Amino acid sequence: MALALLLGTALATAGLAVVSLQGFLVPHDLAGASLEARTLVTRHISWAIPTVIFSLFSQSMVIFFFIGTGKLIREEVAAFPDPERVRVLAALRRFKRQTSPPATFALLSSIAVFVLGGAAHTRALPAAVHLMSALAALGLHLWALAAEWRAFGENARLMSDPKAYARQQPTADGPRGPARSTVA
Repeated sequence: MALALLLGTALATAGLAVVSLQGFLVPHDLAGASLEARTLVTRHISWAIPTVIFSLFSQSMVIFFFIGTGKLIREEVAAFPDPERVRVLAALRRFKRQTSPPATFALLSSIAVFVLGGAAHTRALPAAVHLMSALAALGLHLWALAAEWRAFGENARLMSDPKAYARQQPTADGPRGPARSTVA
């Protein structure tokens, strides 16, 4: 599942890049544009719609994935000794903290680009606003992809053997336990 979600984010990012390039090639004066230019606009819009839907789906599924696996793992580690359970729960919070903001912002940026694209198409806004929002959305999707890549890898190790994962994690006091004072 994690691989499918990473692939979904990668495909949504690639789709945004392709659609952004298409939009960059669209002439600003469509009234006097050739048939080829109008075809490019139609292609840009027909690729943008599925790209936005794919982005919304993949990023919302990433968020739900970490909610679901977190619940599953919390139930599994409920009987663990406190130090191990605390380390696993801290890792789960870290995964959500790493992935939720980029996934949420990537999702929202897709919606914004789509709405601003409609405004640019109807000339309510300059085309440059739509272009800048598309580039920002592309950057946010790259951020989400990098964050999800790291979190999915570590989450897979945790899910495969929670007890071994908990033993490998440093304690809250550091890797060797609480600090000891050398002063007598």
